[in-house]
Amino acid sequence: MNKSQWAQKVISVALVCAIFIAGCGGHTANPVPPYNAGDENRSCNALHAQMLQLDQDIVVKNQEKDTRDFWNIVEFCTGFLVIVPWFFIDAKGSHEVEIEAFKARKRAIMAIYNDKNCDAPAATTGTTN
Repeated sequence: MNKSQWAQKVISVALVCAIFIAGCGGHTANPVPPYNAGDENRSCNALHAQMLQLDQDIVVKNQEKDTRDFWNIVEFCTGFLVIVPWFFIDAKGSHEVEIEAFKARKRAIMAIYNDKNCDAPAATTGTTN
């Protein structure tokens, strides 16, 4: 086997490995459904608590997205020196999908909350009566 054939085989194997590893970069989105069976049977307080929880989930997911974006930039820049970090860049956009799913869920809960004519909850002061 001459040098050019050997080089072609090495390049082919490297490309196959790169494509295989690149397909694994990031995590698959796990979006919440906008509507769950029984949502319309929840009390106003339960619906309000769900909306507050969704607000917190959106904040946490945005923080995770910001952290992911930072590390993607670091991995992209260091990939020019050593190609290995490029294989770990999360480019699937799963955080954005999950954030939009949380927002859709909140809109669905809010629609049920409004359809039930629920009053706005009283502000909590942290004291017990």
